[in-house]
Amino acid sequence: MLGRCKQEGPGEGFLVDEPFAGLIRSCGVEMRAVVGGRGFLLHPRPPWRAPAPPSPCPPPPASAAAFGRRLHHRRLPEAILSTLEQGVSTVCFRRWVHSATCVALDDRSQAESVDGAKSDIVQKHEKVGAFQRIPMVMPATDILMSAQRKSRNVPPTKGIANIAKRERNKGAKQLDALMKELSVPLRTYTENFPKRRDLHPYERSLIELTFGEGYYEKVIARVDALRKKINFVGKQHASVCAKSLTKREAEERLTEGRKKLEEAFEHGKWVIDDLVNIAKTLRSMPVVDPHIPTLCLVGSPNVGKSSLVRILSSGKPEVCSYPFTTRGILMGHIVSNHERFQVTDTPGLLTRDDDERNNIEKLTLAVLSHLPIAVLYVHDLSEDCGTSVSDQYITYKHIKERFGDRLWLDVISKSDLLDKKTPSEFDDTDDEVGTYRRLGPEGAIRVSVQGQVGVKELKGKVHQLLTSQMARIKAETTDQESQRTVANVPSQT
Repeated sequence: MLGRCKQEGPGEGFLVDEPFAGLIRSCGVEMRAVVGGRGFLLHPRPPWRAPAPPSPCPPPPASAAAFGRRLHHRRLPEAILSTLEQGVSTVCFRRWVHSATCVALDDRSQAESVDGAKSDIVQKHEKVGAFQRIPMVMPATDILMSAQRKSRNVPPTKGIANIAKRERNKGAKQLDALMKELSVPLRTYTENFPKRRDLHPYERSLIELTFGEGYYEKVIARVDALRKKINFVGKQHASVCAKSLTKREAEERLTEGRKKLEEAFEHGKWVIDDLVNIAKTLRSMPVVDPHIPTLCLVGSPNVGKSSLVRILSSGKPEVCSYPFTTRGILMGHIVSNHERFQVTDTPGLLTRDDDERNNIEKLTLAVLSHLPIAVLYVHDLSEDCGTSVSDQYITYKHIKERFGDRLWLDVISKSDLLDKKTPSEFDDTDDEVGTYRRLGPEGAIRVSVQGQVGVKELKGKVHQLLTSQMARIKAETTDQESQRTVANVPSQT
C-alpha cells in the first residue's frame, strides 16, 4: 500500500493514484487533481505528525467548526492506518473545496454569513392567496370507506405455498394498507395546509379573527395526532398478525386489527370535520392582490358603503337598511381605461377603543393595517344610519390619524336626505363638530345613489385616486427590487 503513495516534491504532499485515492476519499477527505492525470495530491505535507499549536486567532465560522468536529471523530479505515508510522497518534488533513477559484471552506462560510446578513436587510416579499391553494379535505366517512375498500383488495405475496404463512402475510399486508390509506390523507393535510407563520400578515389576521386565537393551529395539531395514533395501532396489529402460527389465528388477528384501526379513526374523526369547515371557510375568503390598486370603503355601519360599491364596481354586496349588513370582506373590480382595479367593502366601525371592537370590526382594521390600499371614507351626515354625527366624527378622526398616510377620499352619502334637514337641526355646541355636521370633511364629495347626484364626479375622483395608488405601488416595488439587487451583490474585499 505504501508503494501507491509517494511524495510529489519537497513540502508538496503525497501523490496518490486513483484506487488508493478512492479509499482515502471515503474518510471525507478531498484531494486536488494533479495536472496531467497522474493522480491526486494529498495534504498535509509530510511527515504526518501532530501539527504545532496554532497561533491565537478568532474562532472559525460555525459551519467550519462543525466540520472539524465531525472529521475529528471519524475513524480512518484500517488500510490507511497501516500505512502510518508507528507511534503517530494524530493525523491532520486539510479539506479543500476544488473549484476554478480554489476557495477554502472557511472562506466560503464567511461569504455565506455575509450574504445572510444582507438578505436580512431586505424585507421579505410576502404574497397573498395561500387560502386558494389549500387542498380539498375529504369527509371522514369517505376516507374510511375508501380505505376499507382498498385494503380488502390487497392480495398476499405470490409464491407462498404454506396456507398459514400465506394467510398471515395477507393479514399483515391488509392491515398495513388500511393504516396507510387512513393516515396518508391526514399527513397530506397537515403538510399542505399553510403554516400560520408563513402567511401574509393580512391572512394571519383573517385566520385569527375568523376562528379565534390558536384554533387553526390546534385543529392541524389534532389531525396530526390522529395520524400518529392510527400509525401506532396499525403497526402494532400488523406485527401481531405477522406472527400468527395458524390460518385461523391470522384471520382472527386481521379482524381484530381492522376493528381497532376503525375504532381509533372513528374516535378522532371529528377533527377531520373541523378541518373540512376550516378549508371551506378559508377558500371562500376573497383574494386581495397587493400589486393591484385597491379602494377600501370605510365608515360607520349603514352609512351606504355597500351601495357605493355596487355603482363603482362589479361587486354585488347586500344592501339593507340595518347596520352590520356587511359581516366580512367583500370584493369587487373596476375596469377603467383598460386598467383593472379592486374595490373592497368592509364592516362598519363603531365609536369605541380598538381593544373593545368585535372581530367583525377588526376585519376592517386588518385590511387598513396590512394591505396597500387607498381609503374612501363614507360619511352619513343625515344620521339615517343610526349613528350620530358626533360619534361618526370621533371615529373618523381616530381612523384618519392612524391611517392618514394612505391615499384618501372623503364622500358624504345620502345627500338627498341631507338637503331636507332644516337649519335648526345643524346647531351644535361644539364648533368643530358643528362644522363637520354642516360641511363634512374638507374636500368631501356629496353623493346620492338614489338621486344619482355626484356619481359621475365620484367615479372620476376614484379613477384618479387609484391611478395614484398604482404609481405608488410601482415605486415601492421598484425600490424593493433595487434593495434585493444590492443585497445580492457580493461585497468587494
